[in-house]
Order: sequence, then structure tokens, then C-alpha cells
Amino acid sequence: MALHAPAAAPQARAPDGVISGRVVDQATGEPISTAEVGMDGSEVRAVTDEDGAFLLEGVSGGTHVLRVRHLGYGERTDSVHMPPRALLEVTIALSAAPVELDALVVVVRSPVLSRNGFYARQEQGYGGHFLDRMQIEERNPTSVTDLFRDVPGLRVVYGGIYGGRIFINQRATFADDGRPGCEPGLWLDGIRSTMNSYDLMRAEELEGIEVYAGGSAPGKFIDICGTVVIWTRVPIG
Repeated sequence: MALHAPAAAPQARAPDGVISGRVVDQATGEPISTAEVGMDGSEVRAVTDEDGAFLLEGVSGGTHVLRVRHLGYGERTDSVHMPPRALLEVTIALSAAPVELDALVVVVRSPVLSRNGFYARQEQGYGGHFLDRMQIEERNPTSVTDLFRDVPGLRVVYGGIYGGRIFINQRATFADDGRPGCEPGLWLDGIRSTMNSYDLMRAEELEGIEVYAGGSAPGKFIDICGTVVIWTRVPIG
């Protein structure tokens, strides 16, 4: 089943993106090397390596026709929608005979999150809760702290001079001032932050969020109470 990229918000300029993928044999699943991959009406071209992998860089935003050729296989064309400044991961199957082919598999990923290990941690099974840009937009929050209201293990407390605050539910203790006593550490773009309120940021500035309860965070992000890791978007020039 194809996973279609979401429609991007209208912009004056569609920043270039990247298509990363593999070409495989429809019948065996084995990689196909030296296959030619390109897009109609574009100079962007690539040839697959011994693992069937290819990379198309500088792909403009919009809908494109992706064309794949290899001697001994039927030519294949598929329509692909490229959101602005996205990273698409695709798997393309070629058949040596004229048979019905599997749908093109497309996965949309953020270069920012990919570069900072977000997807690797998500796939490695760390006990965290992950929100990417698409999920942030789907929630349509009025403030950044609204994004945490339904996250398991968290509690959002509103009020005070700093607005909404986030606490880990697992602690039953309370601070002297009556606040829940376990506030997670905050990491902003890989740097420990002392920001007083998440609502000093805007939701449209965020690219991804990772939430870890207790000491389940990986590597340097470990905090005995819990950890919130926030990655911001690359400004659109």
C-alpha cells in the first residue's frame, strides 16, 4: 500500500528536497544495480549502486513523474509528491515480465530529524513518545504545551507567571510551593535548556519532540526524572 506524502502548505518558494531509495527485483526482492533513476522534465538523475540504492538531490517541491529503467526489466513510472524541503524514502520494484507491480512505497522524513538521530531512536525501541512535524500540524495546538496534554506519563499544569508547565506523573511527591515535584529536563536542539516555559516557543517553529519518562532517555539525554527533547525547524529563507 502506498504511503502518500501530505500536501504542503502554500509557500512563495518551494525549497528543494531529497529522494533516497532502492530499486529491487519484484519477484526476488534482490537489489538491482546500475538502474537509471530520473524525473521527467528535470536534469536530476542517478544510477543505483550494488545495493540498489540511489539518491536524487535538488528535487523541487511539487508532483513529479519518477522513471526507472534497467536492461532486462520493464520501465516503471510513478507519480511522487515532494513537500518543500522534505526527505522521501522510496522502494521501487521492477519486473522482468509485464505483470501488476506493487505500489510505490514512499516514506516522508524530515532531514532535520534524520540528521539528529530522531528516527534511529524511534526505530531502536527506546521507551519514548515521538511527535514529528506532520503529527504536530495534525494536532493544531494553540500553544506548545498543548502538544503534551495527551502524552502518556505527563501532566500539564497551567497558571503562574510562566504559563503552562510540564511534569512527570510517576512522582507522587510535591514541592514546597505545591507544584508536582518532578519536572523533566529540557533539551533544545541537542543543548540542555533552562527555559522557564515551553510556551516561549511557537508550535510552528518545532520539527519534532521526544518525551522520555524516568531514566529511559538514551545517551546524554538521560535525566532521573524524565526528559523532553525538542528539535526546531530550519528557517525557510
